[in-house]
Amino acid sequence: MAQSIGFFQFDNLVRGRVGFVFVNLGIDTNPVYPHVFKMHLEQKLLQLPKGDLANASDEQILSAMNEQPKESAVIVLDQNGARAESLAKALEAAGFINTFYLKGGWNQFLKDRA
Repeated sequence: MAQSIGFFQFDNLVRGRVGFVFVNLGIDTNPVYPHVFKMHLEQKLLQLPKGDLANASDEQILSAMNEQPKESAVIVLDQNGARAESLAKALEAAGFINTFYLKGGWNQFLKDRA
């Protein structure tokens, strides 16, 4: 089962510049993570051949993820956590064994950060 992570886990991964595939479903993380952290997240961001992740279907994202090793750590982020959880479960069902989503999404992250 895809696992949730909270503010502290996500923040530690970003600040520690740990490697993972970042499936960002349209969240602007720049106000929280400027400079080197912004570059780290951009380097880890899953890229689609056409379009952006926020408007992509789960099928398009799963197809793009087929380029990644199944053992890759994957973090899915959305605004409220609902789509991220659903997509993380779909990725796990597709064979990705280290899939996580931010519990409560970016909204909860900002509340916990305050």
